[in-house]
Amino acid sequence: MVEAINVSQAIIEFDPDGKIIRANKNFLAAVGYAEKDVIGQHHRLFCLPEYVQSENYSQLWRGLAAGQFTTGEFKRVGAGGKILWLQASYNPVRDRTGKVVRIVELASDITEAKAKSLDHAGKVNAIERAQAVIEFAPGGEILTANDNFLKTMGYSLDEVVGQHHRMFCESHYSQSKEYNAFWEALRNGEFQAAEYKRIGKGGREVYIQASYNPVFDDTGVVIKVVKFATDITETVMRLRNDELGRHINEQLQDVTTRMVSATEMASTASSASTETGSVVHAVAAASEELSASVREIASSMGHARTSVEGIFKHAEGAGSSARALNDSATSMTSVVEMIQDIASQINLLALNATIESARAGEAGRGFAVVASEVKSLANQAARSTETISKEITNMQTMTTEVVEALRSISSNMTSVLENVSSIASAIEQQNAVSAEISGNMQAAVMAVQEIDEKLNHLTTTFGEVTQASNHVMGNVEALVA
Repeated sequence: MVEAINVSQAIIEFDPDGKIIRANKNFLAAVGYAEKDVIGQHHRLFCLPEYVQSENYSQLWRGLAAGQFTTGEFKRVGAGGKILWLQASYNPVRDRTGKVVRIVELASDITEAKAKSLDHAGKVNAIERAQAVIEFAPGGEILTANDNFLKTMGYSLDEVVGQHHRMFCESHYSQSKEYNAFWEALRNGEFQAAEYKRIGKGGREVYIQASYNPVFDDTGVVIKVVKFATDITETVMRLRNDELGRHINEQLQDVTTRMVSATEMASTASSASTETGSVVHAVAAASEELSASVREIASSMGHARTSVEGIFKHAEGAGSSARALNDSATSMTSVVEMIQDIASQINLLALNATIESARAGEAGRGFAVVASEVKSLANQAARSTETISKEITNMQTMTTEVVEALRSISSNMTSVLENVSSIASAIEQQNAVSAEISGNMQAAVMAVQEIDEKLNHLTTTFGEVTQASNHVMGNVEALVA
């Protein structure tokens, strides 16, 4: 048995203080020393200085000297500072009195296996540090999860162990055929990798880049599923923000372009408003002058109407007087006719008196003289009445003409009065319209001034909005960058 152990194991013996007494070929080959280089040296020859100076090292040898058995994996240093790993047991050997007289170390060189184990452990640790790791039973129940995964999902380990994977999924997905097929594939040993949307604590959306890795036993049966995941939520949100930022940027650029165009249009409108204001001012002034002229014309037409009415009244009075004169002339004609009749009768009486005086002879001579005088007067009266009759006839003709003329004048004056009245009414309407136009133009002047002020304010506001849009666009670009 000793020979078999000596062939397969690396063996070295120490006294209770740790000095080397003997080492076999396997041990010397493992550490790279010759026997003469180690005999009489202390065990610390094979240890790192920091370990030798530690309390653990002192406690190791105190325990061994006291008879305590020790086994484990030990990091040691060989010749030339080569690092090696030994799977070893330190075995205190007692004499018949029970005193520890030596320490026998039985060791196996596991440097290569340890290197692989350390490499594997290093990779696992690196994965543990860099990734979120969670392990599931083949049915989807959670076995364990590292801190990265718990931090990513917002849970503690106690809250997830024993729960099903569906706690991280949206309800409609966890109840779907697709979800059942997903776990069926994992139970069949099929590797799954993709980007997944998951639900963290409180309903928070989490996006992960993950791989689901079936783990097999020595018979090829899936005993668990290990999931390695990387939280890409920030990246996904950033991509969304990039897309949103580009969209916002395009919209802001469009807004900025439109605002610049609107600013230019507002400036043009402001200039046009200013010009319009000047024109409206001029039109308002002209309207005011027109209104004043119309008022003056209306006043003149009022006076003309009054004068025409006076003339019309005088013409009517003159017509009445002419008609009265005509009537008087007509009456005088009757009187003349009566005088002519009287003169004829007087003349006839004179003739009769002359005849009678002739009959009377000498006695009627004086009466004849009187009759002759009366006849003479009658003849004179007849001639006078003829003259008066002619003059009355002429006067009647004239008064008739005057009446006709006055009637024509009155008729024409009536037409003139009607025209003047119509014109006066039209002028009054024009006066009212021109007054309203003047008032409207004044209101238009004020409105144009207000529009001009608002357009100036609008131009300023457009400028401020454009600057703000450019500032926001810069912030969005900085956010997206």
